[in-house]
Amino acid sequence: MKKSLLILLALILIMPLYPNANVDINTKDEVFKFLNEAFKVQVSLSEQTRTKEEIIDLFNPYFSKNYQKLFWDENIFEEEGKFVTYGSDFALYYIPFFQYTDDTKVIMTPEDIYIIEHFPASSEGPVGYDDHYEGILLKKVDGAWKIDQYLYNNVPNSILKEAFQKD
Repeated sequence: MKKSLLILLALILIMPLYPNANVDINTKDEVFKFLNEAFKVQVSLSEQTRTKEEIIDLFNPYFSKNYQKLFWDENIFEEEGKFVTYGSDFALYYIPFFQYTDDTKVIMTPEDIYIIEHFPASSEGPVGYDDHYEGILLKKVDGAWKIDQYLYNNVPNSILKEAFQKD
């Protein structure tokens, strides 16, 4: 009995801090939950330094290898043999600051899920920007949905038309 309890306790302790990504994403709410979890993983990288392996383990449930490389090259820095991200007002490849409302459009196809939102121009705050669309493209990778592309004004016209035709 004690041995079983110890094994159970050991398993609980070695489980990842972040939940595994969903293999099936079928609704807008599930997409939003997935993106929120992925964003939390990205933000957590600024909390403490980690090994490369730890970061890869955190990223694997959410991000394709291609996206991981883009994010890594742009945002992750080495400190004394470990890695960390630094805060920034404009950091590429983070999940966009979606409203997660009806303004956030989700277009699902069997191969892709596009999440896009229109961001009106802003000159307030430390970073101003022009009127634009931002989005994320999820693709199936080895049977699981993964964030594969960051979209900034390069959303296909057919997807924009479908997303905003009802507005």
